[in-house]
Amino acid sequence: MTEKQRILIVDDSQLVRIKIREELEHGGYEVLEAKNGLEAIIQVASQNPPDLITMDIEMPKLDGFETCRKLRETQYAKFLTKSEDRRIPIIFITGNDTLEDRKKGFDLGAVDFIAKPFKEGEILAAVNKILGRSIVEQNIRALVADDNTVARTITAMCLRREGIQVIETEDGEEAYHILSDPQQQIDLLITDLVMPKMDGIHLCRLVRKELKQIDMPILVLTAVSDLSEVLEVFRVGASDYLVKPFAKEELLARLMVHIERHRINQELRETIRKLEEANAKIERLSITDPLTGCFNRGYFNKQFDVEYGRALRYRRPLSIVMCDIDHFKRVNDTYGHQAGDRVLQHFVAVIQQNLRAKGDWIARYGGEEFMVVLAETDAAAARAAAERLRAAIERSPIVEGEREIRITASFGVASLDHDATDGLSPDRMLTTADEALYEAKKSGRNRVVLGRRPSVSPDGESSDAVSVG
Repeated sequence: MTEKQRILIVDDSQLVRIKIREELEHGGYEVLEAKNGLEAIIQVASQNPPDLITMDIEMPKLDGFETCRKLRETQYAKFLTKSEDRRIPIIFITGNDTLEDRKKGFDLGAVDFIAKPFKEGEILAAVNKILGRSIVEQNIRALVADDNTVARTITAMCLRREGIQVIETEDGEEAYHILSDPQQQIDLLITDLVMPKMDGIHLCRLVRKELKQIDMPILVLTAVSDLSEVLEVFRVGASDYLVKPFAKEELLARLMVHIERHRINQELRETIRKLEEANAKIERLSITDPLTGCFNRGYFNKQFDVEYGRALRYRRPLSIVMCDIDHFKRVNDTYGHQAGDRVLQHFVAVIQQNLRAKGDWIARYGGEEFMVVLAETDAAAARAAAERLRAAIERSPIVEGEREIRITASFGVASLDHDATDGLSPDRMLTTADEALYEAKKSGRNRVVLGRRPSVSPDGESSDAVSVG
C-alpha cells in the first residue's frame, strides 16, 4: 500500500485549518496542524518531515515569514530536505496579497501564494500540482526579460514552480543576445514592454524577422492596456500580452495555452519529418535492386529518358554501357545460387568503386545483366571507362572460404551521336548497346565493343559497324 503524503497546515485560525484539512484529507493526504510558527518548528523538528507546508503569513508569536526564515536555518533545514535536490515546498496563504509580500516570500523559498478567502478546491489543486505532475512535463526553457526586479522574480518563480527552466535578464538587448545563441535553446519568451536599451516591441520584431523564431511563444507584459499599444504588440509578432499587475493564475493559464500549441506544433513537425523519412525510404526501396543495392530496371527506364533528354537538349555527350557476367550459369551450377548472389553483389561493388562519384550510375537490367550510365561522356571516353571496368572485374576474385571464384564480363558501349539526323531515341541507344554486347559475347567474351549507329553502305543497304576491343 502506498504511504500517504503528509501536509503540515500552519494557521492561527482554527476555522481555516479545518477547511484546509477537510479539503486535503478528501484529496487523500495525511494532515498535521500547527497554530503558529513556533508549533510548526517543533512539529518539523520532532517528527518525520512533511511533504509540503501551507503557511499563514499573519500569525502571533512568529509570523509566516519569520517561521520560514527560521526553518531555512541550518539546525532546521535538515528536517526540510527530502533529498539532495528537493526541499520541502511551502505555500504561503495570506489575506494581504501584495507584490512586496510575494517578493519576500519567494526570496525565502516559497513556491506559491494563495490569497484569502480562497475558493473551494483551490488549495487542493495547488498541492496536487506541486506534489503531483507539473502541468509542463516537457523540458522547456524560458527567458524572462524585465527591468523591474520584483516583477521579474515573481514571474520567474511562477514558471519554475511549473517545472520550467528560467533565464532572467533586465533589458531587451541582453535578451536578444541570449536568444541569438543557439546553445541556449530558448522555448518561451516573456518580455516587458518598456525596458532600457531595447524595448519589448523591438525585441519581438527581431525575434520574428531576424532570428526566424516563428513558432516560439512570446508573451509581452505591459502596464498600459491602450488598444493601439496592444495592436502594435500583435503586429510585431507577439503571441499574447498581459497587463501588470497580473495574477499568477492568469499568467500560467495564458502560458499553458501557448506552450500546448507550441508542443502540438513540435509534434506535428516531428510527425511530418518521420513521414518524409518513411516516404524517402519507400522511394529508395522502389528504385533499388534488393539483392545488389544498385538501382533497378524501373529506375533505369525512367531516369535514362531524363538523362537522354537533357543531353539532347543541351547537345552534351552521353554514353551507356550494357554489361553481362560471362558464364554466370556455370557459377550457379558449380558453386550454388547463394554463391551466385554474392558474385552479383561483388560485381556491382567493383563497378561502383570504379565509377565517378558524380554523374555515373549503375542499374540492374535483368539477371546478370547491368546498365551503366555515363553522363558527359563521349564514345572514346566511354570505351576507355568500360575497359577499366572490365579489367577491374577480371582482377577482383570473390573469396569464398578457402576458394576463389574468378569471373569476367563483357561490355557493349553506345553513345549519343548529335550529328545523326535519323532515329535519335533512347531505344536506339539501348539497341546499339545490346548489339555491341552481343558482338562482345560472340567474339570471345571478356571484352569491350563500341557500337556504332547504322550507316548506309555503297549498295544502299544499311549495315552496322562495330569496334571490337
